[in-house]
Amino acid sequence: MRVLFLALTLALSLPALAQEDPVVAQVGEEVIGKSQFDLRFRLFAKSALRQLGLPESEESLKLLEPYKVPYLEALAEERALLRVARAQGFWPHPDRVEAQIEQMKGAFPSEEAFLSALQGAGVPDLATYRLLLSEAMALGALEGHYWTKLQIAPPALKMLWILTPKYRHPTLYCARHLLVPTLEEAREALARLEKGEAFPEVAQALSHDPGSKEAGGDLGCEPEGTYIPAFEKALLLLKPGQVSAPVQTEYGFHLILLEKALPPGRYPLEEALPDLEEALKAKAWEKLAKALIRGVPIRLFPERL
Repeated sequence: MRVLFLALTLALSLPALAQEDPVVAQVGEEVIGKSQFDLRFRLFAKSALRQLGLPESEESLKLLEPYKVPYLEALAEERALLRVARAQGFWPHPDRVEAQIEQMKGAFPSEEAFLSALQGAGVPDLATYRLLLSEAMALGALEGHYWTKLQIAPPALKMLWILTPKYRHPTLYCARHLLVPTLEEAREALARLEKGEAFPEVAQALSHDPGSKEAGGDLGCEPEGTYIPAFEKALLLLKPGQVSAPVQTEYGFHLILLEKALPPGRYPLEEALPDLEEALKAKAWEKLAKALIRGVPIRLFPERL
């Protein structure tokens, strides 16, 4: 599901608010003041900068200035969706909200540490967090309710599978390997293979690679460019069924088995179905969400941001 924006409820009348805080949007009877928008946008900016791996600074925050107007549009639509969620009975009971808060507190050594973390994330106090959480739960419940009702036709899934480049692949090399610390150990492992022991069994017994040992050294089927150069060079020289001589890398010594090479093509539709369905449902939910709020009047005043 898409990431939901969180917002604050502002219980001030339009005339009173206009005197102290410019109104940047009106959703039905609710108004969104600039101070409310600034708080919400700041939270959004902190999250975005973290995801980009950028430090929070005045300079980095300026990079997000072009997103203010789109964010205002999204915030107003979210407020409208919250009206729908409340009207349809999806507002969470206070006990559920408090239970979530208590669970979150349990991840911190003290309540002071919890409150400090909230402030570090841009949430000024527990009351604000409680409201943000309530709104997130309401929006999640609303989306979840309709999400389960969305049905995607199989032809649409297949068409998206055909048209989406990420489901096409170049030649894939299906391989196994085992990793040992020394050349002597690699030669001993190779001798066991030459005597007829199955590669998966030898890998399970001897390999030092924790990521593939239990799977008998299975590396799956991957395209060229996946592995470090020395390993990949040896892999590409193999014919299906062949085992390499010991290959030294920074990790130790490898024996590599090329099980098969799959020609360029598409990943199986069955493997792609979960992602395809998720993508089409997300698009369908976006359209449905706009339909749900069609009756809610929205006015935006971006020039006041």
